[in-house]
Order: sequence, then structure tokens, then C-alpha cells
Amino acid sequence: MYQSYYSLLLLALKARIQQVVPEILLVEQDWRQIDNNDSTPAISWPCVLIDFTPSYFGVESEMGQWGDVTIQLRLAFPPVTAPDTVSGQAIASYEIEAKLYKALQGWQPTGQDGNAIGQPLTRLQVITEDRKDEIRVRIVYFITTIEDTSASPVYTIESPDLDLDYE
Repeated sequence: MYQSYYSLLLLALKARIQQVVPEILLVEQDWRQIDNNDSTPAISWPCVLIDFTPSYFGVESEMGQWGDVTIQLRLAFPPVTAPDTVSGQAIASYEIEAKLYKALQGWQPTGQDGNAIGQPLTRLQVITEDRKDEIRVRIVYFITTIEDTSASPVYTIESPDLDLDYE
């Protein structure tokens, strides 16, 4: 069982996107796979690369915290190879982006035990990444709020040993 909130959220996002948006052929943690010097990385297109930044936390009590977590989804498409197909590929990419939005807007992620691990997601911002290569990347940001009590102390209640033998 995973303990990190980010591990649980990554797994939940991957499963949700793969299930609801099968047009997206690769869903993975963002390790900058499309940012190397190779003009066309050896990955499946289109893809979504996931990262969590920034996250802001506040104090609750007993070492518990609430947090606003920003989810960054880099939706990437391969370079256009034939100039006369640009319009069709643009429309197809916007349709996939819309489907991704519909899959995640209002969706409440759950952990491996089926319990909610955050509030329902809300789209925050969408931008087109400024790139030097021909790869098209749309960055879609979602936000969720969590409560993290993983560092809180665990208290146990023990009953005192009682001798009920009245002799």
C-alpha cells in the first residue's frame, strides 16, 4: 500500500485518463521525456505527462495539514508532417483536450482502498507551451484540496489491568 499522497494521485489519474480517454496512448509521470534534443522522442502520441506543482499547505492541528495541490498535465502531440493536415490535426487535438477536461472536471480521485484522497478536481488554467521544436504541448492545470494527517501522532487507548477478584 502506498503512503505518499502523490503516488496515490498519480495512479488514480493514470487509471482515470486511460479508462475515459483511450485516444491518449501514453499517460505517465513527467520526467521531461519530450524535452530532450531529439526532435521526435520515441514515445506514443498523443501523451499526457503528469506532475504536481505547486502545492501549498497550511496547518490544521496535531501536525495535520490541508493543502491545495496543483496538477499539471502536459498534453503532447507529434509534429505535423504534412502542411495540408494542420487544421484537421488541430481540431483532433482540441477534441482530445475537451475529452480530457470532461474526464477530470469534478472527478474525485480515490486511493487503492476506494476512499477519496482529495476534493473533486477543478480546472484552473490551460496554456500552450512555448517550444523550440515542432511538438505541440497544451498544459492543462487542475487543482484539488487535500487533508494530510500522515504525520499526525497515533494515540492508543489502553485499559488498565483490573483485578475484579473480591476476596
